[in-house]
Amino acid sequence: MMKSLFLNPYVQIGLGALTVTISELLMKVGASARPQTVAELGVYALASWWTWLAILFYLISFASWIYVLKTIPLGIAYGLINVVHVLIPIGCRLFLHEHITTQRWMGILLVLAGLLLIVKPVAKLEEKL
Repeated sequence: MMKSLFLNPYVQIGLGALTVTISELLMKVGASARPQTVAELGVYALASWWTWLAILFYLISFASWIYVLKTIPLGIAYGLINVVHVLIPIGCRLFLHEHITTQRWMGILLVLAGLLLIVKPVAKLEEKL
């Protein structure tokens, strides 16, 4: 039961979105670990274990995404993975204490509304199967 739930492509989209969010947050921490000059072009970020942990989460996300693309149409998968446009700003607010403007919150709400427009027909289709 647990294995079949884990292999559900919609659970994998959620896992992929979560791991991308984590990787982006870790990448920000790794990139900010040391002030850089233009000439360094981010090379010092590679010395941070935060950056390498972020890369690991990217790889997990990549594996999840490949599985998703194997099992459901790209148009649906790509629409649903856009939940990262909600998760990343919220993660930035909670963990990096970044400010989110009212305009950005409105954009996040629009993304959520778009996701609902995608999810509802997909859920109805899944019920018929």
